[in-house]
Parts: sequence; C-alpha cells; structure tokens
Amino acid sequence: MAYIYAISDIHGRYDLLKNVVDEWVRFENGDQLILVGDYIDGDGHGNSYLTLQYIYQLQLAYPQQVIVLQGNHEEWLLSFLEDRETYLDTQIDMSFSTLESFTGEEDMTSIYQRASAYHQDRFSIIEDMYHQCRELICQKHASVMDWLKHLPYYYENDHQIFVHAGIEVIDYQPELWKQVSTVNTYLMKYPASQGQFYKKVIAGHIGTHQVSGQSDFHQICCLGDFIYLDSSVITTQFLNVLQYDCQTCRYQGLIKKNQQWQTYDIAHFNK
Repeated sequence: MAYIYAISDIHGRYDLLKNVVDEWVRFENGDQLILVGDYIDGDGHGNSYLTLQYIYQLQLAYPQQVIVLQGNHEEWLLSFLEDRETYLDTQIDMSFSTLESFTGEEDMTSIYQRASAYHQDRFSIIEDMYHQCRELICQKHASVMDWLKHLPYYYENDHQIFVHAGIEVIDYQPELWKQVSTVNTYLMKYPASQGQFYKKVIAGHIGTHQVSGQSDFHQICCLGDFIYLDSSVITTQFLNVLQYDCQTCRYQGLIKKNQQWQTYDIAHFNK
C-alpha cells in the first residue's frame, strides 16, 4: 500500500524533515514525498543550506518519488543570487544568517573583514558583503543553485494540486486555474482559498492558526477542498505531515508524540 506525504514550510529544519523520512516514509513500498516550498530562512535551530542539500540529495536518490516545489523564500534567494528584481509583489533583504549557512562561518568572517577594510559606512559594507556572498555561493554551490532555479511552482496529479501558497480560481470555470494564476499566486496567495474545487489543493505558506482563525491551532486543516499544512515551525518546533492513502483516498495528519508517530483526523473549518 503506497502513500503520498506532503510537507511545507520547513524553514531550515532539515533535522525534523529527516526524522520523518527516516522513520516513516517507505520509498521501497512506492511512497511519494511532496515538498511544498519554503525550505530556508529559519532561526537558530535550523540551517538553510543543509536543508536544501538534504532535499537535493533526496531527490537525486528518488527522482520519481520525491517532488520538490519552489516557495517564495526560494524565489527571494534566487533573485538575490541573480541580482535581479523578484518575480513577486514583495521583496525582502536576505538574512546574513541564511547566507552564512551557505558560505560557512569562516568565509563570512573574511567577507566582512574585506568589506569593512574598504568601506566606512554601514550601507556600503552590507552591499559589498552581499556582492561577495553572491559570488561565493554561486561558485561553491553551483549544482544546488541550478537545481533550485528549475524547481516547479506546482505539481498536479489525477486527484490533487500541490502548490506553495495557492492558485487563482474563477467561479464556474475552475479548470482555467493555470491560465489565470501567476508566479505571485503560486508563491504568495493570500488570503487562503476555501470552498469547493474539482481537485484537492494542498498548500502551505499561511500558518494554519491563521487559516483556522484559532491562535493556538497549528495542525493541518481544511477549508472545503483546500488543505493547509504550514505549522509555523519557527514557533512550534514541529512540521505538519499530510498522509494520503492511495488505496482508500483518505487524508490524515501525522504527528510525533512521546517518540511515537500517530495519525489524526484533519480538522475542517468553515469561514
């Protein structure tokens, strides 16, 4: 019996992802793992580069079973490295903690020393450091960056659409979602879509506490045919795992409690 597992918004916590893969996913049984974006830009508990490297190697090992989608944080990293405007409506400054996960602490120290030796004002130092980081990361991690650049925005099968943030839906013509959705829709859709659709749409991006309207709720939830996964891992320190039974077509959540994996029924909300 094969399952599809979906996880979103990992934000540097490759340790949590690896724990799920090592202890629960069975690729030898035909299981599929779909990762729905935002692998980088976490806190001190995670490492952006190690997360991308782990996912990259996992997909190399199981190319037909591991599907990796792009999230808005990956697009922001790519726009930084390519020194271009983002394709999204919102831009952020790259975190040096994220960049250091790619350069390493020693190289980042050298980057700062070189920049501060040539510049006096803070803005110029930061711009110089950004320039050096771009060159070093693109050179040092060329294969991973090329892989990242070619990640798709969505994955569709007979029953589901997986996407980081969402899709655009036209009433009475739902099948036109590809024609009307943009990169900004796929990676930044807000607010959360709800209601009926001809396929299940599985997305992350928006914390399920926001989707549900309950500040203390962080598990997987549904709004009609739209399923949301984002656990707000930086706050909660856990990842939501969606489990889909390909034989029974049943959706469940998966969570680890007291060192034991347990399934749970997904909460449905009407808004």
